[in-house]
This record gives sequence, C-alpha cells and structure tokens, in this order.
Amino acid sequence: MALEHAFMYILTGNKSLADNTQELVLSVLDIEDWVLEAHKPLKVDLGVANTASALGLIYDWLYEHMDDSLRKEIRNSLLNRALEPFRYISARKLEWWTMATHNWRSAICGGIGTASLSLLNEYDNFKQCLKEAIVGVITVFNRIGEDGSYDEGLGYWGYGIGMGVKFAEALKRTTKGLINLFKHPRLKRTGYFALYLYTPDGKCFNFSDCRYRPPLNWLVAKLASEYRDPYLQWLAWKIRSYNALYVIFYDDTLKPKVPDIPPYKVFKEIGVAVTRSGWEDESSYLGFKTGKTNAPHAHLDVNSFVFYAYGKRLIKDLGSWPYTLPNLGFFDKRERRWCYEANSTLGHNTLLVDGMGQRCGDDNYGKIVKSKFSDEVDLLIGDGASAYDNLLTKYNRWLIFIKPTTLVIIDDVASDVPRRFEIIFHPDGNLREDKESFTVINDDVYLKVIPVKPSSDEPRIMYVRRSITSYESRGGPTVRENLYFSISPLFKFKEYIFVTVMHANKGKEPKVKATIEQLTAERVSLKVCTANSEFHIDAYLRDFNLAFHKHELSNQV
Repeated sequence: MALEHAFMYILTGNKSLADNTQELVLSVLDIEDWVLEAHKPLKVDLGVANTASALGLIYDWLYEHMDDSLRKEIRNSLLNRALEPFRYISARKLEWWTMATHNWRSAICGGIGTASLSLLNEYDNFKQCLKEAIVGVITVFNRIGEDGSYDEGLGYWGYGIGMGVKFAEALKRTTKGLINLFKHPRLKRTGYFALYLYTPDGKCFNFSDCRYRPPLNWLVAKLASEYRDPYLQWLAWKIRSYNALYVIFYDDTLKPKVPDIPPYKVFKEIGVAVTRSGWEDESSYLGFKTGKTNAPHAHLDVNSFVFYAYGKRLIKDLGSWPYTLPNLGFFDKRERRWCYEANSTLGHNTLLVDGMGQRCGDDNYGKIVKSKFSDEVDLLIGDGASAYDNLLTKYNRWLIFIKPTTLVIIDDVASDVPRRFEIIFHPDGNLREDKESFTVINDDVYLKVIPVKPSSDEPRIMYVRRSITSYESRGGPTVRENLYFSISPLFKFKEYIFVTVMHANKGKEPKVKATIEQLTAERVSLKVCTANSEFHIDAYLRDFNLAFHKHELSNQV
C-alpha cells in the first residue's frame, strides 16, 4: 500500500499521497520485528527483505518531500535492521538461506540489494553489501534451466526470479549499464516458461506450491521490454493490470504479437511438458508433470496432468494450500507435509498403489521418456515408477492428445507382487457419474471420461471421494476440499494396463465410444468414435511408438 501511494505521488504530484505514504512508513518503522513469525529465530528473512526493498524505493521516490528527521529514521532502520545484519550474516554464512540456491536467496539478496542502492552514498559498507546481493541473485539465476524452466513452479518463479529482476533493473540504472545482470543467458530464456505455462483461461499450469492465477504480470512485462520480445509482450498485455511495477515496466512502444511459435514445449530439465491446440482463448491445453519429488515446493505429482478444452479447465491440479506455522509441519518433507492432500499424491491426477502414493527423496522422481508432436496428435510418455519406491517396477503413462478435444490415457503398470492399482482424477466443475462413465461440466463445456480398461465387463470399482481438511494456517482457520473420482480393477494384479478416454464438447454432452481391438503386454489397439471422427490408435508399449489414423464421419456415434 505504501509503495503504491508513493508511486501515485510520483505520477501525479499529489502531496496528500506523499503524506499518506509517510504515515504508512511510520507505522512500518514502529513494527518491533520485521522477521516473520514463521521464520524466527532467523535475523534476516523474506519479511526483512520485502520491507527493506519497499522502504528503499519510497526513500528514493519521496526523498525531496521528506523532512530530515524522517529521512534519518528510515536510513537508520534500513542500516540497522536490514542492510548490516544481511551483510554480516551473508558474508559469514551464518543462516541457512546464505547457501540456498532457490527463491529465498534471490528474494533476500534482491530485496536487500535494491534497498542498498537507495543509500548509495550514505552507507559505509555499501560495496560489500552489494557484492553479497549480486552473488546471491546470480546464484538463483543459475538455477534457471538451460531451457528457461524453473523447478519451484511458476509462483516461485515470479517471486524468486522477480525479486532478482527488480534488483537487476535498479542496479543497471544506477550503474548506467556497467553492471547488467540481464546479460545472464538463462534469464534471457526464462520468459518462455511463463508463456508456455499460461493457460487459455488466463491463469497458469499451477504445479507445486503455486496458486491458480496468471504469471506475474510486471515480470513478464519487464522481460518483454528488456529483450524486445513481441510474444512476451502479447502475454504481458493479456495479463495486464495497473499496479506500480507493471506500469513502470510495460513498454507500449513494443508491439505485441500473437505467438506463431510451436504450441508445445518440453522442459526436460524439470520433467514438464505442455501442448495446446492454439493460442486462442478457447483453445485446448494439456500440461504434464513428472520431475523431482524433492525440489523446493514440489508435490508428489509424478505423471500428473491437467486438461482444458474450449478454454475451460476440466481436469485440475489442487495447487497450493495455505501455509501453516512450523508446528503444523507444512514443510516437513519427512512426513507431515504429505498429510496435506494438495501436496500428496491424493491431490493429483496420477496413480495410487494399495491406496498409497509417491515418496519424497533423491531417488524418487519421474522423467519424460518420449515426446512427439504433430498437427493432429501429440504424444507424451512419462516414467514414474521410481517415485513409488519399491512398490512398482513399471509405471509408464501415455498421454495421447488428439486435437483439439480428445485425450487418451494409457497407464502401463507393474509390480513384483499383486497390488491394487487405482488412477485418480480431479474434476474442475460439477461431476456426474453413472455405471459406464464420468462427466465433468464446467460452465457450458462437458468432458466425458470413459474407463475403457478396466471395462464394464470385468470386476472394477468406480469411486467418487470428497474430503474436507480443516487446519490452522498462517491466515487463521482454513478449510479445503478435495474431490476426485477414481478407477481401478476390483482385484490385485502384478501387471495392469489402464485405458481411459476423455472427450470434450461445448454446449451439450459429447458423444463418444471407445473399443479396445487388441491388448497385450506389447500393444494396445484402440478405436475411438466421436460425433464427427473415428480414430485408430496403436500404442507399442515397449518401444514407445504410436500409430494414428483418423477418418471423418457423419454423425455415426
């Protein structure tokens, strides 16, 4: 609030806004401890860095409006409560974040670095403080993948990379370009991480601890402007707002361009792949997640996916639930983090084994083993067996996206001993079920989900589960719902192949039929008929190859 008022004062010259800002600043200075309660006993944390960054900018923007007394109070608070503790602790590696490579490091170093620049000629230890800030921010920029990806998810990409970029901009301006962190090669590519994770409904593929909302708009605007990228400018305009940083960084001299680049992307370093039918608002979208289970803010979501059609999300990820104080273990990766269903396998569209989910550890991960894209059909295959420790010897998930609105899922699963295998899906919208299928309804878009294998001719369980979790988050009493439907054979097997067909339609329930023509350990042959088309699919399970044929029909379903 104070930063917004200060910015409006700069734009308008309205002195009442400056006076309001000063009142807000005084209240911040009166806070006894800037360290957030959840982060104590640290002496420097995200709260300190965020407060220092905001105060530094206000000190710079309102310098001429302030009297000497307020300037001195802000300057002393910044030095004694932020800059000097940071410099001392960072140089001596006295707190754990000083050796981190994730968002904490860049957020703290970026925030403190920005604040230090506001006291450029008023701080004796400025150079040492600035050096620590630069090193920390570069460390996190180095975490960005060669392909521009970021393993903490898009939410912490916005925060961690965003705080680094804000500092990089201040540093570039202050040094007149002599120190330019925007030359970092991975930073140049990372805007496309946001572009490809942007979903047709204006939000994002929200894996890991990420809220369901758009990419951080001012960060996209800055990257577009800095690198003169018209595709990022298109995204920046789509997610526009009028917060201070967006107004500062959005460059209206750069013309946006609707992307005419491939609508698919594999971020192999983090085990994420996305594809879409187009860049329009009513496009279909498929997001696939494998990767590490022990990455910062990761969930147990190997081989999970989200699916959209006609611009509506139909199969969702629960995303991030509100955090707790440390005593309730939201970040206790040894055990209690996985009691929160949004974090565990129960919160994702993947596989349960004997009712159990995935494990977190260095040896528990998934990887994309095949990706192939064309105008008609896309293929993604993930290997997720190691995410289940010794429960599985094989878990290959095939996602066959028949554009624009059909998705075929093949789950090829094996274990050393007979086990109960169960695949689960989280609907976004109303859910209807009958003996043969499930239907998800989001507004006027319908998704029919047909379990082809296990078929209705064999013993199977089709199950709908709704849970309500209540706990005390940092914001107070919190209640969260988890609704999913599941499909499983009734009995235990050592090996099993699931085949599931999803087909979407707008305005009315879709017509779709699916028939298995052949099913062996090596091959699945499937025929899918919709209102207008007939698809023939041959999935060769051992060599990960796909044959696909399409025929147009005349309303034969």
